[in-house]
Amino acid sequence: MTPLPLENWRDFYVMIGTASGAIVGASFIVASLASGVKELTLGMRGFISPTTVHLTSVLVGSAILSVPKIPPLAIALLLGTGGLAGVSYGIIVVTRIWKLKLGMEDWCFYALLPVLAYAAMLGASVMIVLKIDDPLYVLAAAFVLLLIVGIRNAWDMATFLIMRERE
Repeated sequence: MTPLPLENWRDFYVMIGTASGAIVGASFIVASLASGVKELTLGMRGFISPTTVHLTSVLVGSAILSVPKIPPLAIALLLGTGGLAGVSYGIIVVTRIWKLKLGMEDWCFYALLPVLAYAAMLGASVMIVLKIDDPLYVLAAAFVLLLIVGIRNAWDMATFLIMRERE
């Protein structure tokens, strides 16, 4: 298998991995804000934990793609497994929050977009194996989407908890 031009992407993956790592830290702060909230189980399992998983996926994916001289097949296997696990986890999250009366924006950011991003990650892995052009652009789009979802959802949870605290 021909090596992927990862050296051209190094700065991108370092930047996006650093951003996701910082926001993972912030999500721990959100979780600590939530520690005083009664009936926290659904909030943790349906919102806080998935957001942390999405951001951690970006961090781990960026770390994998920053490994020097990593073989394309290893990238395809690792990120393909991550994409498949992410799609499965996304479906589990949907079943957890299914009965809640969420707005369309919340459904998009907590359910639809993460599953779409993980499916793109899985698709990019297939592209690597089949030697289809530009799988790194697909991976970049998947990671950026997961980062945006993570930022938005962390902010949404923080503002929800702060407003709830005031009430």
